[in-house]
Amino acid sequence: MKKKRRLLLLMLPLFILLASCGNRGKINEGDCAGTVIFQGLPKEFSLLEENLQKEYEIKVTLTNVTTEKYYEVVLNQKNDFKQSVSLHPGSYKVSVYASLTSLTHLHVKTTEDTVIFDRNRETAVVIVPENVEEFTEHWMESHPEAEILSADKFSRLVQVNRKVMPIKDVITELDLSDMDKVLEGYQKTTLTDNERGITIVLQNKMSTEQPLSNCEVVSLSVTSNTVVFPDGVSLGTSPAKVCHKETGLYGLPTRFEGFFLYGWDFDETKAIYLDPVSGDRITITFTPDGSAISEITYEMAVFE
Repeated sequence: MKKKRRLLLLMLPLFILLASCGNRGKINEGDCAGTVIFQGLPKEFSLLEENLQKEYEIKVTLTNVTTEKYYEVVLNQKNDFKQSVSLHPGSYKVSVYASLTSLTHLHVKTTEDTVIFDRNRETAVVIVPENVEEFTEHWMESHPEAEILSADKFSRLVQVNRKVMPIKDVITELDLSDMDKVLEGYQKTTLTDNERGITIVLQNKMSTEQPLSNCEVVSLSVTSNTVVFPDGVSLGTSPAKVCHKETGLYGLPTRFEGFFLYGWDFDETKAIYLDPVSGDRITITFTPDGSAISEITYEMAVFE
């Protein structure tokens, strides 16, 4: 009985996959020509980490309003964000989804919610950026400065808002709540700037009660692409570019943590770097598929 139950559990994902594919069509099965295209790609896209440019995708779904059959088109750097289609005549709802938006900060939208495919003309399905000014401003601010490119990984330096500074000074650049808090002797507290995706841990290094302004930053964690680390490392960078034993910017990690089947979409893998001199620790978290860095945490050694 247990074997049968285990077999059913193993086969369940396959049943779900087959069921979800039942009403999906092929993009070349009809006789009405069309083109799905992303127009207006900001020139600052070239400032993104190369791995982000390669991995960024826009998925466009065209659903026939009569048959409810849907067709999926993926636009990316490989096809120059343009794809020809040939569908059956009819009206199609258009929906769009962009990957890695938390890392690229590039959101998109469709110019029309519904398009008509017919045999007498070619139909254009146009996708455009949703936030060009915001995207441009973000990547101009995040472009690595020479000082951070040449800094050692354990230098305790980061770049925020185009300013290179010690991690202990990052608090001056953040929009944090609870800054009127008071900490007991040697107590720690965690504060977050949600807009920038930055979390810091502050500690009172004294035995007496102190305001946060007298406390020290002992940890910095980044989950949005707003901070540049030494050697120009940022979220979205390829793990191999950073962690490769011979060619990686940071070299071979002290150890790895997480699921042992790296890149199999099962769990996150973390690369841990420990500085034998200072005791500092850098934790680099990869996306479950192993394609990019999704989080970086720098923890400074605390000797109480």
